[in-house]
Parts: sequence; C-alpha cells; structure tokens
Amino acid sequence: MKKIVYLISCLMVLIFASCSDNSYLNAIPNESTALISMDPVKMSGVNNMAVLKTLLHFSNIDKSGIDASNKIYLFESPDGNLGVCAKVKDEDDLTETFNKLAAKGTCPKPKERRGFHFTVLKDAWIAGWSDASILIMGPVTPDAQPQLQQQMAKYLKQDEEDGITASKMYEKLDSIDSPMAMVAQAQALPDQFIAPFTLGAPKGADASQVMIAAEMSVKKGIMHINGETFSFNKTIDKSLKDATKIYRPIKGKYINSMPKTAMLGMFLNVNGTKFLPLMQSNKGIQQLLMGVNAAIDMNNIIRSVDGEMAIITPTYGSDNISMSMTAQLANSNWIKDVGYWKESCPAGGKILDWQKNAWYYTDKKTTFYFGVSKDMQFFSGSSKEEAAQSIIASNDQLGDNVKEIIKGQKLVMVINMNAMKGDKAGAVTSMLKPIFGNLETIVYTLK
Repeated sequence: MKKIVYLISCLMVLIFASCSDNSYLNAIPNESTALISMDPVKMSGVNNMAVLKTLLHFSNIDKSGIDASNKIYLFESPDGNLGVCAKVKDEDDLTETFNKLAAKGTCPKPKERRGFHFTVLKDAWIAGWSDASILIMGPVTPDAQPQLQQQMAKYLKQDEEDGITASKMYEKLDSIDSPMAMVAQAQALPDQFIAPFTLGAPKGADASQVMIAAEMSVKKGIMHINGETFSFNKTIDKSLKDATKIYRPIKGKYINSMPKTAMLGMFLNVNGTKFLPLMQSNKGIQQLLMGVNAAIDMNNIIRSVDGEMAIITPTYGSDNISMSMTAQLANSNWIKDVGYWKESCPAGGKILDWQKNAWYYTDKKTTFYFGVSKDMQFFSGSSKEEAAQSIIASNDQLGDNVKEIIKGQKLVMVINMNAMKGDKAGAVTSMLKPIFGNLETIVYTLK
C-alpha cells in the first residue's frame, strides 16, 4: 500500500511539473525592477504570432524553435537594460532560424559564447539563447555589446533561486488574472513619470519601495494600464492605501484642456486640504515646484481646492518648469497674501500684475503665470498661453477613446508616447512600438 501511495505521489509531482514548467524564467534576474507578462494566445487585438514575429523577425514561429504557447515576459534588469524572455522549444531549430536570418542580412551569424548562442538585432539588441530560454536585451552601443553578452550568459545559466520566479514581484504578477499584466518599481519608470505614482508614500520612502501592479490592454493605439500602487514594506503600503481614499470620481471638467501634443496629464478630484499632505511628501512634485514655491505659497493655494484638478506637463526640462495646473476652488482667500508675496520675493525674482486677479512670477530660471477666474477656477502655466489655455478647451484635444477611459476614475495619468524624451523613455518607446504597432498613448488609471 505504501508503495502505491509513493508511486501516485511521484506521478502527481511529474504531472504538475510538466504542466507548470517555468524554468525558462530562471533567465530573468531575480532583482529585476519591472516585469510584464504577455499571454500571446489570450491577448485581444494582438495576433498571438505577431508579437514574436515582430520581436524576432521570424516568418514562421512554429518552426522557429520558440515555444509560442507559453507567456512572453518583458523586464528591466537591475542595471537598467530592457529585456524580453521567451521559452525555447528546440535550441537547434532556433539556431538554424537565426542562421537563415543571417544569410538574408537581417542579423550577424550566431556565435557561441560560454555555451550559449548570441547575435545582434537592429544593431542595438542582443539575442542570446539556451535550450530553455531566449533573451533579447538592450539597447546598447556596439562597444557595450560584449559586456552585455557576458551578463546575459550569467542570466541564461541561473538556477531557480537566482531567477525571477523566486521573487515577490513574480508572485504578485502571477496573481493578476489578465492576458497582459505588470508589476514594477516606481523607479523603473522614466524620471518624468515617477512623481504621480509615488503620491501617498511617506516622505522618506524611496521610489524602489513603491510598486505598481496592473492589468494591461492595448486597443486602437492606446495602452490602458489599470492598477494600484503598493509596497512590500507594510508602513509604506498602508500609507499608499490610505491615500487612495481621498480621491473622488473624475467628472471630466478639464479633460478637454489637455492638448494631445502635451507629454503628460494628470487628472483627479480632491479636497485640497486632504490632498496637500500628499503633495508635500512627494519629492518629485516638490522638485517641480521648487522655483515657484520660493516666492508663492502654493500650499495655501492647494488648500483652497475642492473639486476637479488637472496638472499638465507640455514638455519636460531639467532646468526650467513647464507645467500648468488647473483646479476648482472652494475659496480664493489666498489672494489677500499676494501683496506680501510681492514684498518678500527672493532676490533675483519678482511678482508682477498680469491682469485682474492674475499675476506672474519671474526670475532667471522660472516664469509662472497664475490667477483666479470669475467662476472660481485656479489657472496657471509657464507662459501666458499655457495659463489661459488651462481652463478652456484645447483646439487639439485628446481622442474620444482616451476621454472615455478618464471619466469616473479616481486618478488618471495620460502619457503621450510621441513626446517622451530621454534615454530610458526612448528605450521604452523603441521596445513597445514594434510589439503593439503605432502606440500613441498610455493611460494609467488607479483601481
């Protein structure tokens, strides 16, 4: 009887092992800062074969050596490189597939290094594979390619304890029931986008401690990320969860104010007194407002807000502010302090009258226009045009598909892919667009 029980136990282990063979994921480093899973078979709007064909330039996936029935993973490695990982069905077939591509001039002929095969795609992305996994990582310059190949060889021979499946990040990702899902540290995002995701985190919290878990979908050029912020640190997690309670449903008052050419827009509906502590604790937002806060008491202005708010960043620069903020006000009591602000302006700056109940602050680095409309709306911008535009409908508005996503949500961030700049932002764009086609907009909504 004991022997029968033992045999049945062994059989069950074998069955479960064969059904859930994720050993190919050992090639993804355990300390990755971002992880996205894509189930090609279940993804709507994206042909299950097209994802791999586009990434690898294969015309026939079935005979390529890739196992297309398993999930594909995108990740950001600890050193900041972007990567793709897929399961290998037959290493010899995969090598032969790349040999054929090399004969057509699509890539260099694969070379064996440290027991693995490597080639280069589009002069910047390294492809390396074993009998279990294929990794594509980059982008890197030609000079940096040998070093990345060495690192990839280490990843390809990792065992389970060094791979991503042993991480809390993977455990969280695996719990999300969606054809496409993401778990990422806030610090893995391009610098321009970190601040909104860390709203609610305690002042001393690092962006690496704030996590984003989300379901993802792509339709008509829009990637919709519907998620939540959390932390594996219990104190930070509680603070993030408590912060979400202050957000109220967005009715859409300022949706038409964002031009679709702007880089970033954030929409919310809050009571300013409750929202102010979140802004005060947010390093990114405080840095963005640093020049203005030296002369204008933005805290007092935020306290007067009660209703819809929009923060639009037309462009992003490290040495000057380019931002407009618009909000419905409960009162404009802070106007009586403008005289004091003028008198106490720091050296090199001054506050001047612009029009009735409107002023502008200027110094060598910053110019900021702000005021109150007759119907109690705060408006502002880094130019007269931006400030005036912030409370009226733009001539070049967001598409209807984006507007429909925004209404009724708690907090929304709209990202214009075409306006993204910077090394990391450019790398993200270069990876996503080939997979999903003409991806123009990313919309993040808070669950």
